[in-house]
Amino acid sequence: MASRDPVRVEIHGHTLIDDYAWLRNREDPRTAAYLAAENAYAEAAMAPTSRARERLVAELRGYVPVEDRGAPTIDGPWAYLWLERRDREYPTLLRRAIVDGQMVGAEQVVADFQAMAAGHDYFAVGAEEVCPDGRRIALAIDTRGDERMSVLVRDIATGAEVDRFGGDVSGELAWAADCTTLFYARVDGSNRAHELWRREVGRADSDVRVLDEPDPMFALSVEASRSEAFVIVTAASQVTTEVRVIPAGDPNASPQLIEPRQAGVKYGVAHAGDRFYVVNNRNDREFRVDVAPVASPSAASWRPFFVPPGDGDVTTVEPFARHVAIGGRQRGLPTVWITDLSGREAHDVAMPDAAYELRLGPQPEVSSDKVRLEYSTLAAPDTSYDYDPTTRELVVVDRDEVPGHDPGAYVVERLGAKARDGTEIPISLVRHRARDGSGPLLLRGYGAYGAEYDAAFVDVDLPLLTRDVAVAIAHVRGGGEFGRRWYEGGKLRVKHNSFDDFIACAEALVAQGLTAPEQLAISGGSAGGLLVAAATNRRPDLFGAVVAHVPFVDVINTMRDASLPLTATEWEEWGDPRNPDAFADMLAYSPYENVRAAPYPAMLITGGWNDPRVGYWEPAKWTARLRAVTTGTRPILLRIEMEGGHQGATGRTGALRERAFELAFLFDYWRIDTEGAKP
Repeated sequence: MASRDPVRVEIHGHTLIDDYAWLRNREDPRTAAYLAAENAYAEAAMAPTSRARERLVAELRGYVPVEDRGAPTIDGPWAYLWLERRDREYPTLLRRAIVDGQMVGAEQVVADFQAMAAGHDYFAVGAEEVCPDGRRIALAIDTRGDERMSVLVRDIATGAEVDRFGGDVSGELAWAADCTTLFYARVDGSNRAHELWRREVGRADSDVRVLDEPDPMFALSVEASRSEAFVIVTAASQVTTEVRVIPAGDPNASPQLIEPRQAGVKYGVAHAGDRFYVVNNRNDREFRVDVAPVASPSAASWRPFFVPPGDGDVTTVEPFARHVAIGGRQRGLPTVWITDLSGREAHDVAMPDAAYELRLGPQPEVSSDKVRLEYSTLAAPDTSYDYDPTTRELVVVDRDEVPGHDPGAYVVERLGAKARDGTEIPISLVRHRARDGSGPLLLRGYGAYGAEYDAAFVDVDLPLLTRDVAVAIAHVRGGGEFGRRWYEGGKLRVKHNSFDDFIACAEALVAQGLTAPEQLAISGGSAGGLLVAAATNRRPDLFGAVVAHVPFVDVINTMRDASLPLTATEWEEWGDPRNPDAFADMLAYSPYENVRAAPYPAMLITGGWNDPRVGYWEPAKWTARLRAVTTGTRPILLRIEMEGGHQGATGRTGALRERAFELAFLFDYWRIDTEGAKP
């Protein structure tokens, strides 16, 4: 068996000692046994909360409607709906015929995920793509949690299986116009989508490699344009993209390059009529929309179409026959602009709340006169609107109903904190109207990859809110809340800004009398797990409890090992520790290297045995080191989902049980009775 001796690494004049490196060896049976013992220890420590957890599972399930079909999405002659039922683990995709704009006839089952998941401990769907004529559906399915998927193609009318292949496919698929040719990407040993393939479904010998991406820092993605005229293939690193298109009516054609990659320039294309609409940052740090003729789409032909006002930034564009919808950011909040085909007559869709999530919803019909919008706040569940660009009227298509929840009982606020360098950091917060003064508060954050962390409704937070726990989001640098400048202000050499911002937000919440350090809990997942871990190392006195989901905490060891999934593609985000400056930056914050003798907060740490993004050994090693050096007595618990990956357990019950465990951990720390809740 492999040695459990510490591993010593000499790098740039520093000696790194890894006492728990042996945990990375998943082939050693002692590793699985160790994790099983950790799970048993966590369960034993939480045994006094077992009844509370069952009550919480029942409470969380009670927030799920008995039955909900959601907002219909019109695509050609069909309206597609998602059926969710309280007594089922997975949803069902249905459709009904559309005649003269109305749904008619019986519902038809397009895909029953409950039936497909039978017999699998883990089940997730990466893509569900109906072919243009509506005859077939292709699904990318993950039954391990490792995100190496298989593809299932079915005839919708009969339910018959047309094809099944893969095991090494990414989670994206695109049909050609013939409804026979399917494009997909294969992943290599590091889970990088490195090859584009096409296949005649039903023919096992028909696969043809269309494109290869040799650069380990780039990965391929594939999608059909909303117009269904093109298959769009994007090669992307963290900061650079390159797009090719294939005519959907000629799937054997060679991919046409839009514009060669240029370091630091990202662009993406959408299609309608005789134009490509190009979201890009070619002439500025922030993004705008240009247009180019389909006949000559290279950058030499790009012409300005829409530049967002003020500090705005564009994230996506959806062209229609008579108008264009543009998603983006302004003043740190999500924004949707609507413009005519000239790009000159633009207006934004105003929303009333202090903090919210607003996004362009599914609207496959390019000919539609309406724009689908999805909106929620920290207090109010999702509402689907159809927006009329001419009358500027918002019409409710569907509003999620959460049994027993009254959005009016809560207050949503936009607060602020002053970072160490003087930058104002926004905080979104929701609290019960009856909450008076300081009390328990859960603060979350992410701050990486330029990803926005918007103030969306989270139904599984209701057990917190009904028990007078406030919930807040720290919109730290490294995210995309204020566009690319916000992202670049919290990555690589200035990654420390993310941690400083988070600490500043926590201090501001205490200073404003909303909580106290012993009442303040923090939570983050993946890169957000890194955020809360680094903040905890720096200020263990500021937090009473920490929940870190699949936390990226072994930064140096992971980023110097290009054999691990996704490492090479991440160097532009975190740096390459083979570079002395990058190594010094990482050494200053990497949570595993910066654990120190201090009274650490109560901690719940999770991981996934099959996680391809954050290896299970990262949270396991970090937990072991924390326990070895903490001078405090609060519990430090580790739970590894042995049948799951980065997203944790799948299925409604599994997800609710995971959430109930986390809630029980927090309520136990706060000494909150799970039977007590405000109306």
